[in-house]
Amino acid sequence: MANKYKIDITPVATTSITTLYTCPTANVAIVKSISAYNTHPTAPTNWVLSVGDNSASTDFVYKGETSVAAATKKEFLSADESSILILEEADSLKFSTTVTSANVFVSVLEQDRT
Repeated sequence: MANKYKIDITPVATTSITTLYTCPTANVAIVKSISAYNTHPTAPTNWVLSVGDNSASTDFVYKGETSVAAATKKEFLSADESSILILEEADSLKFSTTVTSANVFVSVLEQDRT
C-alpha cells in the first residue's frame, strides 16, 4: 500500500459549485487540512464546503462560513470540531462562494489500496 502526500490548490473564480478534490480510484484519502483565503479586496463572502459521497450519489454540506472578511483565511478542519476527514474512492470535496475570489488549499494523504 503506497502513500502519497498531496496538496491541491484551487483558485475559485465562480459562484457555481467548484470541485476541489476527488479521491482517485482504488484509494482512500485522509484529508488533514482544507483552508480558504478570501482574495477579494473589499467584499465579505459566504462559503460552503460539501462532501460528495459517491456511494450515496449525494452531496452533503460539511461546514459553512459566513461573512468572511476580505483578505481572511479560514480552516474548515479545526481541532475543536474535526481534525481529519476520510474520503473513499470517487468521493469529492466541493466549495461554493458568494464572491468569486477565493483560493482553496486541500492537504491530503492518499493511500493506494491495491
